[in-house]
Amino acid sequence: MFWRPKNRDQEIDRELRAHLEVEAEEQRENGLTETEAHYAARRALGNSALIMEDTRRTWGWMWLDQFFQDVRFGARSLRKSPGFAAIAILTLAVGIGANTAIFSVVNAVLLRPLPYPDANRLAIIWSGLGSTNRAPASSFELFQIRQRTREFDQVGGIWVTNGALPGEGEPEQVKVGVVTSNFLPILCARPALGRFFGAEDEAPKAPWAIMISHGVWVRRFGSNPAIVGQSVRYGKASAVVVGVLPENFRFIFPGDASVPSNVDVFYNLPISPSDPDGPAFLHLIGRLHSGSTLARAQAEADSIAEQIRTWDGSPTESKFHLFVFSLQDDDVREVRKTLLLLFGGVGFVLMIGCTNVANLLMARATGRLHETTVRAALGASRGRLMRQLLTENLLLGCIGASAAFGFGWAAVRAILASRPPSLVNFSVVNLDFIVFVFTFAVAFLASGLFSLAPVFAVRRLDLMESLKEAGHSTAGARRRWNGLLVSGEVALGFTLLAGTGLLMRTFVNVLRVDPGFRAENVLSFQLAAPSYDLLHRLQQNLAALPGVRSVAAVSHLPLDETGNWYAYYWKEGASLEQQKSDMADHRSILPGYFNTVGATMVQGRDFTETDDVAHQHVAIIDDLLARQLWPDGDAIGKKLNVSDTPKGPYQFERDWAVVIGVVRHIQCHSLTVFVRPQIYLPFQLAPRPMSVVIRTEGIVPNLAESARAQVALLNKTVPVSRIAPLSYYLAQARSQSRFVSILAVSLSSIALLLACIGIYGVLSYSVAQRTSEIGIRMAIGARRVDVMSMVLADGFKFVLPGLAAGFLLSLVLTPLLAGLLFGVKPGDSTNYVVNLVVLLLVSALASIIPARRAMEVDPLLALRHE
Repeated sequence: MFWRPKNRDQEIDRELRAHLEVEAEEQRENGLTETEAHYAARRALGNSALIMEDTRRTWGWMWLDQFFQDVRFGARSLRKSPGFAAIAILTLAVGIGANTAIFSVVNAVLLRPLPYPDANRLAIIWSGLGSTNRAPASSFELFQIRQRTREFDQVGGIWVTNGALPGEGEPEQVKVGVVTSNFLPILCARPALGRFFGAEDEAPKAPWAIMISHGVWVRRFGSNPAIVGQSVRYGKASAVVVGVLPENFRFIFPGDASVPSNVDVFYNLPISPSDPDGPAFLHLIGRLHSGSTLARAQAEADSIAEQIRTWDGSPTESKFHLFVFSLQDDDVREVRKTLLLLFGGVGFVLMIGCTNVANLLMARATGRLHETTVRAALGASRGRLMRQLLTENLLLGCIGASAAFGFGWAAVRAILASRPPSLVNFSVVNLDFIVFVFTFAVAFLASGLFSLAPVFAVRRLDLMESLKEAGHSTAGARRRWNGLLVSGEVALGFTLLAGTGLLMRTFVNVLRVDPGFRAENVLSFQLAAPSYDLLHRLQQNLAALPGVRSVAAVSHLPLDETGNWYAYYWKEGASLEQQKSDMADHRSILPGYFNTVGATMVQGRDFTETDDVAHQHVAIIDDLLARQLWPDGDAIGKKLNVSDTPKGPYQFERDWAVVIGVVRHIQCHSLTVFVRPQIYLPFQLAPRPMSVVIRTEGIVPNLAESARAQVALLNKTVPVSRIAPLSYYLAQARSQSRFVSILAVSLSSIALLLACIGIYGVLSYSVAQRTSEIGIRMAIGARRVDVMSMVLADGFKFVLPGLAAGFLLSLVLTPLLAGLLFGVKPGDSTNYVVNLVVLLLVSALASIIPARRAMEVDPLLALRHE
């Protein structure tokens, strides 16, 4: 059978020999000699090889047998040409490996479902407040949604803050999730130990209940299974641990939701019909009914928002809306376009690689022309020759795909090392079965692509011309094919280079953005729930350390997106509509904050220690807000209505504050996008926690340890966390632009290298084919410089059309990058000029070596070979 070809062929051979012996015996009986009888028998039997082929065909699975024959032949052929095989496999490994690496990220981020039960039915619900369309909701709004929804099974909410780690031991600050009782069951099938929050935890006299993460359970409580039901120290009180979450449970939320993946402690937030004007702080997640859709849920949300807007009959909430998005789609909204564009870029690299391999195969096919001609003359059909060529190329593609896994693995490691924060919270990127299938699917596709040119050449094989070895015309046709492929390489390379130039210009522009502060020589750390007295004394003690210039504190560090505080504001005389239109970021600071972070005071003064609740309520605003409210006058001394906490943390009340200073706008959320203006309030009237900032004269040894020691001297129970230089947050804000630029430069570099190799290969092949012609030209008087000019012109004859095609292609494709650009337009003329110069230089460099080789041709030796 087909899986035992040797046994089968031996059986056929034995049967043919038996027939020959019988026929030879008959011929000997007719009087022929032994030799004559043997030849007569063979003539009578016919072509034994053809008989074997016909017999195999009658046994079935002939195509599989031929396939294995072609694979064995292809393997022997590649083994006999190690140089060709190494270059082709390396080219394919780079092209396919780049696609494998980017696809593994696309698969993990865009395609793989979120690790939650019924992930396809999960939706995130945003509120529209004033000019902000992605705001959290209040407990009142959550209560109304729960009461009125028919499209959701469950709707829950979470708010993440900071707090101390429960249990005995050194103080440690962790992320604390304040959740509704049904929130965790929406995202987690069951806890690892214990139970979720329930109605019994919301009873008036119920003990304070908490749930902890698996990590806290291991490192704080030694994986003790009896911890469930026990009372542990939590802050200044005690709480009962009711459950432990699974080890692999984590949050995957949009970056602007301020819900990090590593929340360690949870406690329950009862929801009741509270004040309609209460603070909005909850991020809502809902699970749709099995038969519902996002469109129906959005329609219902519009209806609920309308009812909330008219709750008290006043027009002050006329801009309130609710927006429903798929949780997975909303998570990836910031990176989807980037990944898809990079995926398209690696597709271009693969096409360039396939073009190079096709050129190699065309040159190899010329060297094997005699072999192919002989096989055709002996009866091999063009279809059989084409199948053999396709199988050999498929083998080459599979070997390239195997090598691509090594390149892809290394590329994935590099991507993970440089990924921006927008990719940090997603699932682990690895080369799984889906990536394996994708890689070999790409290998099969690539094999088909780079087989087109040589297969087409075999299809047009002129047997008579090839047998007469008069193949000059076909050699010229092959050069035209090679030149066309090189033009395609140059066009694709130009397009990639155009996109890379725009992204590099964007990164340079991001580096030049003035963030509104000076991050160098500033160390920051966070304190959970510090009192004013502790912060004031800590400020004095840290300022006395050697090398420290100034110390201050702020509620929200610039460019740190782990939390936010923003609310409506308006000036005196604003209409009810204006009072629910504009929102600003609110920041609580200690005196000296602007000087410490290097911000610029435009007007007025900084806060002093007397700016507290016992005196006039004051505020400092940024210059953007000042120009918006008082474009023609001085903002100093004007009154502004703000949301503040004069009675304690998170007890928000509206009050009038007098503007005492104007500071230059600080980029708090992004270096490239304006989000909201800022209002600064004295710490005595603000929420907690706080981040301490320390400006030094230069590098101060062991400053972080000294800061920890100073905190411990004042209060050993206050945990210190998030110790990092302010420049770290600046680097994080630049990370996505840097990430995209690095990948684009890498892809363009590979594309340029492959294009350079392609041009070099075509010109080298052309010089080898035209050796006799060059020898004749030099024999009749052509100078070496003329020969060199001819070869260079031969190369640029294919490069220039590729540049033109690349320019037109880039005009179509570069506008797709518009959402990723900053400070540069897709059609920037400087970018095109630079790309043109780079590709011309690369093309000239690739052409130099073949041109010098042509100059060194010996006319006598060339004519002797002719």
